[in-house]
Amino acid sequence: MTEAHVEPLGKVRTKIVATLGPASRDPIMIRRLIAAGVDVFRLNFSHGSHEEHTANYHAIREASREMGRQVAILQDLCGPKIRLGSIPGDVVTCDLDAEFVLTSAPTDPLDPHELTCTYQELADDLDVGQTVLFADGTVGMVVQEKRPGWARMKVTLPGRIRSNQGINVPDAALSVSALTEKDLADLEWTARHEVSFVGLSFVRHAADVTRLRAELESRGSRARVIAKIEKPQAVANLESIVAETDGVMVARGDLGVEIDVAKVPAVQKRIIEVCHRARVPVITATQMLNSMEASSRPTRAEASDVFNAVLDGTDAVMLSGETAIGRYPVEAVSIMSQIAHEAEHLVFNRFGDGFSDWLLSSSTCRHCPCGPSGTVSRASQVRPITEAVVESASQVASKLRATQMIVATHSGRTALAVSKQRGATPTLALTDDPEVALAMALYWGVTPVHVPDLFASVHVLTFADEWCREHDLLRSGDRIVIVRGVVPGDPTHNAILVHEVE
Repeated sequence: MTEAHVEPLGKVRTKIVATLGPASRDPIMIRRLIAAGVDVFRLNFSHGSHEEHTANYHAIREASREMGRQVAILQDLCGPKIRLGSIPGDVVTCDLDAEFVLTSAPTDPLDPHELTCTYQELADDLDVGQTVLFADGTVGMVVQEKRPGWARMKVTLPGRIRSNQGINVPDAALSVSALTEKDLADLEWTARHEVSFVGLSFVRHAADVTRLRAELESRGSRARVIAKIEKPQAVANLESIVAETDGVMVARGDLGVEIDVAKVPAVQKRIIEVCHRARVPVITATQMLNSMEASSRPTRAEASDVFNAVLDGTDAVMLSGETAIGRYPVEAVSIMSQIAHEAEHLVFNRFGDGFSDWLLSSSTCRHCPCGPSGTVSRASQVRPITEAVVESASQVASKLRATQMIVATHSGRTALAVSKQRGATPTLALTDDPEVALAMALYWGVTPVHVPDLFASVHVLTFADEWCREHDLLRSGDRIVIVRGVVPGDPTHNAILVHEVE
């Protein structure tokens, strides 16, 4: 087995998504975060005004232009977060076997045992025997009796609940839509700003993704859809959702409340594998370096969490509060990058051809109910000729120990297909479409470059050679493999070219 080419520390293949917030939205801080390794910034539309998000959007765009980096933006929609209403005294203790009522029309506004919520129809959607969870799953009650607009519940998991805390009902078939009126208003903002991805919360069926895509298209937006897997129904319908979406987020926060927390690691592995087989980018999110909100160093368990997510084959790892409100946002990005690099280094040295062999050797889907996945996302499908060319190019790059693989692509599909080969050779993806260049910032192992006249007058080999020399990526004797995908006006030609640097 040949030894893999491994990039220096800090140049990792796994992408980093960072949430922008009060701790990180200063333009200087944004530049520092990009320098530390951020590839995608997440704008959390559960918080902040449109004016604030617009300012953040322009700050990201300006910083990425100044630094010569393609940095994508993920707009994360709020979704139908179900929360408690106001509780008299703001907090109430829920003793074991105590009884509470969930109602849309409280009879005594001073009774803390009469609970209301932001989703008025919740009591109607519940069934006797179902469990209702409060405060991130720390308090649980079972429905004992119900009638229209009213449900009596008994406490089975004692604790304390506060006003406006979240409610989860793992087994209920809620009639609430994945897209709320607020989300639709936020999509009007999307139409005026070229974000690369829109994250959809509360996904349960592929139809939820289809509806968001239609809403985006009706507004003239080319943003790609990221389906957040955080509901048991989404796990049950995983393959059909993956077949419809452009990307997936393993949203472990709500997922860990909605299903048994002991099952979350196995579900995470299954989601990543199904996405990998379908050539869909997948982001692993929530509490990855949670302690770094207050500490300059993560715990050993957190480091192992990030490391193992990379070994699972995730395309990206995400920081939430660590960069949004934490005291050490730059350090969190830097340490996450170092951990990802160490995980990649392990695989590249154990399997010279990269992650594909590793993923096959550690496959989980063959042991779980989903079975081997034949799903391929509608958004990532490539022609059989292109597929064959990409597979061959990856083998050539591995056998020749190529220093770089260069992909010339219009739609980005060829670059995504190369990314999903998980080869050890770094990939430089050239495209004439600026929105595609930004979207490719999420693709594992891909460095995107926007070349406006790529297929009109630019000689791909010459440009790639000059760009790599300018960035000190090539030396005499190095070999580069160039892959040309299907381009507008010439849909019949794919090509592989091997170049040895003089």
